[in-house]
Amino acid sequence: MRKNTDELITQLTQDATPVTPLWPPYMRAGAFLAAVIAVMGGVAVFAGHVDETLASFIDMPAAAAFAGAIITGVCAIVAAVMLSVPGRSDGWMVLPLPGALLWLTSSGVQCYQSVAASGWGDGGPFASMACFQFIALAGLPVSAGVYLLLRRAVAINLAAVTAYAGLGAAMLAAALLQFIHPHGANPVDLASHIAAIVSLMVVMLALGRRALRLA
Repeated sequence: MRKNTDELITQLTQDATPVTPLWPPYMRAGAFLAAVIAVMGGVAVFAGHVDETLASFIDMPAAAAFAGAIITGVCAIVAAVMLSVPGRSDGWMVLPLPGALLWLTSSGVQCYQSVAASGWGDGGPFASMACFQFIALAGLPVSAGVYLLLRRAVAINLAAVTAYAGLGAAMLAAALLQFIHPHGANPVDLASHIAAIVSLMVVMLALGRRALRLA
């Protein structure tokens, strides 16, 4: 015998499991970024060259490039979290762009200074492979953390959410690199950095597509 509507609603209500509401998106993004920056700060202090890096910031392009990397990384992860929430404006996509422009412009100035002072150098296209590897390896755990943070909302703005998550992770790793290997950018370095950033963005996009298929 079919149950009537009232009995069915009563049964569903009794069997329902309470759902814990998520924190607001800005709180989730802030808590995640605070943890990541704390870990990276510890790595910089205990395994990096803090005094040498801080001394290099006397050069304005170097300081601006570092600031641009941090700003882009933070803003990209905030944008990814906000874009994962239904109904949020696509205007959040613009948030990381000023920082990225600052980073690219300042790094370009450093490249110009490097070429003007020492020429193109004798290094081949793989001379900065260590930089590529560092950004990729340091960015992967952060990317994984963002993926876990956003995996339930991956179907929403898939490309923007996952790509910005990879961008944020890679740019924070690029900022950390300045403490591990303090040096001004040259064209090969910059190309390696960009290649690592794009690679992480592609990896995150692939993970997002896989999660969407399995959902």
